[in-house]
Amino acid sequence: MMVDVARRIGELLVEEGACAPTAVREALQAQVIFGGRLGTNLLEHGAVTEETLARALGRRRGCPFHAGPVRPEREALRAVPAVLADRWELVPVRLEGRRLTALACDPTDLAMLDEVAFATDKEVAPVLAAEARIWALLRGAYGLVRQLRGVELDVEPGAGRIPTPTRAAADAAAPAADLMDEAEFEELYGGLAAAATRGGESQPADGGDDGVIDLVEELEPEPLAFDQAVGALRGAAGRDAIAQVVLRYARSRLRRAVLFTVHRGAVQGWAGLGEALAGRDVGAIRLRLGTPGVLDTVVRTRAHFLGPLPRTEANVRMLKALGGGVPANALLVPILALGRVVNVLYADGGRGELVDADGVGELLILATRIAQSYEALAARV
Repeated sequence: MMVDVARRIGELLVEEGACAPTAVREALQAQVIFGGRLGTNLLEHGAVTEETLARALGRRRGCPFHAGPVRPEREALRAVPAVLADRWELVPVRLEGRRLTALACDPTDLAMLDEVAFATDKEVAPVLAAEARIWALLRGAYGLVRQLRGVELDVEPGAGRIPTPTRAAADAAAPAADLMDEAEFEELYGGLAAAATRGGESQPADGGDDGVIDLVEELEPEPLAFDQAVGALRGAAGRDAIAQVVLRYARSRLRRAVLFTVHRGAVQGWAGLGEALAGRDVGAIRLRLGTPGVLDTVVRTRAHFLGPLPRTEANVRMLKALGGGVPANALLVPILALGRVVNVLYADGGRGELVDADGVGELLILATRIAQSYEALAARV
């Protein structure tokens, strides 16, 4: 459905001479792999301006639009809880009596308008804004993190802010020296060689209960066998379905699995299942490429990695953001599409544990099938 709506927006922009047909096609292909709305991908490629996009979207939906920086009033921000702004991708900017003016990706969404009006006891006056503008405002006003793209829009200086950083965002922002103390790293890493010689029978460094919540969450989707995963990939309707397939298979063999998106010189958390990930915002994890670490190595070499994680600042930040301690080793697999690495699958056996080598071959095969699924979806746009 999203592709159909996106195509109509793309056709409107082409008809108006706002961008070339080839730019729309490239943006649609990027949308298949990296998500976001078509407009965000067009902005990222420099194919349209924010004002041109917002004007076309407003005309398409028959509603007022806004483009450019805006300074949300603190009173307006206080009227809408962060959880509501996050759910509906809506940012309140002005409060005049009972009238609440808010920017939204889809001002015509009646369910959104009803819930916000009920929660705030205000009359909501929605104004359309581009997704990239909403994301920038959510980050600037509420501290809510979206998968950062190659679009960096200015936020009006002095905007009121209601800080609500996620746990993962706060962890990732902490200085590297504070992420994990020296004794913990030395103790954990000191036992890796012995663990390897025992064939994966390693224990947590303290030898007892490490306080980590058991991985089997009631609401976690059922793991998939390899044949089930291959079959599901053939019929995957989009990137989120692909992510669920690969994570559910990885969870059948390992205790923690995370998918990263590789885009515009950075590695961004996308989705994950497993140990200590419940309640964590994987999407808040962002690491720059070019910094020594396993993610950078896998992207640069386009080859998988299996082994203990070297102690580098990037690796420490990643592990701390994921929670659950340091594994004895980890598996990272690059996923290629459209001629480059677009995702990295990270998996491990949990704190102090070894990856079962028997599942590595199947994960490598699955990575190839994921790339084929991406290519098939991109070919259909």
